[in-house]
Amino acid sequence: MEDPRSLLRLRPSIEEISAQYGQLQQRLRDRLHHELGPLTWVKSEPLSQAGCDGFPDVPEAEAWALESWQVPDNLPDASWPRAVDIVRQLTREYGFGEPEIIVDRSGDHEITANDEYGAVYRFSTAARTVLAITTGCHLRAAAKG
Repeated sequence: MEDPRSLLRLRPSIEEISAQYGQLQQRLRDRLHHELGPLTWVKSEPLSQAGCDGFPDVPEAEAWALESWQVPDNLPDASWPRAVDIVRQLTREYGFGEPEIIVDRSGDHEITANDEYGAVYRFSTAARTVLAITTGCHLRAAAKG
């Protein structure tokens, strides 16, 4: 059994991974806007930080819920399959697995997927369209040393 702290040191720092996921969110918003829009994305939730349940013996391990983004409108049902294709393609580039369908009914859709570090994204459309990413457990760069 590997030392949990050693496992976390092998992962990107929380700052590095959050920057990568922030880039992913920007790319997703841009592609969805250009291919299905115009879509006016606004921040809906600020960044928040928490400890990690998966590493209870490493108090400096953190998970961050990145800023969430939303469009105040629903994506039409006819646009949803293309939106899923865009999300699948881009999130795969960042190490996320195949999307899991959470909800798929007229006017209400949601998918999610995880990466190897336990990060999860949620992309949904109902009353509004929402994009949110939460990291897995990582150490700050200063704590990796």
